[in-house]
Amino acid sequence: MSNNQPQLAQAWDSFTDSLKTMGHDVLTKAPNDAERVDGLRFILRQLAYREEQFLEFAPGYGGELFRPESSTRKVFADCPDTLYWQFNVAKGGTYRITGTRGESPYISFTAYRAGIEDRVVADLHDGELTIAADGTFDLTVGGPDNLQANGQNWLDLGDDASFVVIREYTHDRVHGVQATFEVEQLSPELGHRPEPDADTLSGVLGLLGLGLGFVNNATVNLSEELRLRPNQMNEAAAELVSEMAGTPHNHYQLCYVQLQPGEALELELTPPACRYWSVHLNNYWLESPEFRDGQSVCINDSQAVREADGSVKMLVGPDDPGTDGSSNWLDTKGRHETILLARYLLPEADLPPIVSNVVNI
Repeated sequence: MSNNQPQLAQAWDSFTDSLKTMGHDVLTKAPNDAERVDGLRFILRQLAYREEQFLEFAPGYGGELFRPESSTRKVFADCPDTLYWQFNVAKGGTYRITGTRGESPYISFTAYRAGIEDRVVADLHDGELTIAADGTFDLTVGGPDNLQANGQNWLDLGDDASFVVIREYTHDRVHGVQATFEVEQLSPELGHRPEPDADTLSGVLGLLGLGLGFVNNATVNLSEELRLRPNQMNEAAAELVSEMAGTPHNHYQLCYVQLQPGEALELELTPPACRYWSVHLNNYWLESPEFRDGQSVCINDSQAVREADGSVKMLVGPDDPGTDGSSNWLDTKGRHETILLARYLLPEADLPPIVSNVVNI
């Protein structure tokens, strides 16, 4: 009789050794006590996501939707206004997404390849889809490209797509009329998914270690780079957007905020017309702060209080400036260091720079 214990023990030891190393690396690199706690939680959150990605929702068994990001699972500057869905795809597979458009300002479908460079295979947003008068739609994912020539909604998977991410940007993720999505696998023919064996689980443990290591290193490298230029908005390069699996329809700007007691960062911006824009907070690990209980961590285009000329002024800091809701305040909840991200979806004009100034409160 075979005995898979030695193989599994070796795979487990290698994975847990890498996990231990990552944890101590987080504790060393985090800039303060709060970020050390967040950093260890970040690893746990990513572990939960990667386990689902690599094991529970393996490609080829129905195109099952799961949450890569949520209110409790965050990565690469998740947007508090966005609902994320993902499904893994089999090589050569074909899928159908059906659903309803809803009333959110933007939805998109993006196919990604594995790796860290040139990740986007293809993407579509709702403005490029044929949507029925009743708000329903039907999108074919993968398969021959003659579908597009026939006027049907089609998302190319190329030869190497690994997964598809669906994004829905909302103005109100609690009370808004949201889109709906269902995925059906058309090919290959569905069967019962196999029970995991020692080879499968050993491979997954290896992928978990690699995936966690990549995300952790990419996050730290960006945060440390931004930290060298505190309180300044920086344009996000195209290669950064690709590495962090962003949507090419977004334009991103980032800022590492460092404040002394009694200070706030004042922002002045004049957003052009676009589908959606927002400015929101992130911790050192590029996670949005807790927002489930109504915390003021994100201001979008439907919420911002504007000046008479259409510009927007915001204050970012730990101390309530006493605005009584009459102006725009992003609450860092006592923290004097945070990361800001501004994003604009499908802007119709060039983006003027965001002016930032440290002010006393």
